[in-house]
Amino acid sequence: MGKRLFPKTMTDLFSLIAKETARMSYPGKMNNLVKEGMKKALEDYFAKIFPLGELWDNSNDVVNNYDEWHRLRVKEIGGIVNNYNKVLTNNPEAMGAKFLNTFMHQLMKYDKFRPLFKKLHLPLDRRVFNALKSLRVSSLTSINTLLKRPPYSINYEEYEIIQKVLWSLIKELNNRIGIEFKVESRIELNLLWI
Repeated sequence: MGKRLFPKTMTDLFSLIAKETARMSYPGKMNNLVKEGMKKALEDYFAKIFPLGELWDNSNDVVNNYDEWHRLRVKEIGGIVNNYNKVLTNNPEAMGAKFLNTFMHQLMKYDKFRPLFKKLHLPLDRRVFNALKSLRVSSLTSINTLLKRPPYSINYEEYEIIQKVLWSLIKELNNRIGIEFKVESRIELNLLWI
């Protein structure tokens, strides 16, 4: 008989969601920075190791500890990236954060993961750094020196500093007079450079 059309178990469902989301979220430009096989290794990680079931069943609990949860996932992914990293000056965890953040953004199409939306981190790359530098707003002055560096050279502590400062940027944007749209998640800052 042919290929099964729909998953029968939750494990099958999670594996399919993880594979499809990993494929959709893989940034193509990363191929210049990583060796062949990285995309498959990430797909395997998300399908076999990533705690998708935990997010499905307990996304509200993960919301309360999202930054700690995120740090653990980035360490795991950074370990994988380390095996495929082409550019030795790139920090595997900075690249791992990019992979995780794009994956998490794609997961938002499923209602079960939507409680995490407001906690999502903005995926950082050169385009984002350039856009943030061009804003010239007071909320970003504390990270100006970080934004001048290559985005994948930063360590995780510097990454966290940038993500925290992005909340100040959101507050500054939301406090502008006469705006009709309020930014609720760092991931929505993608609207600034689309």
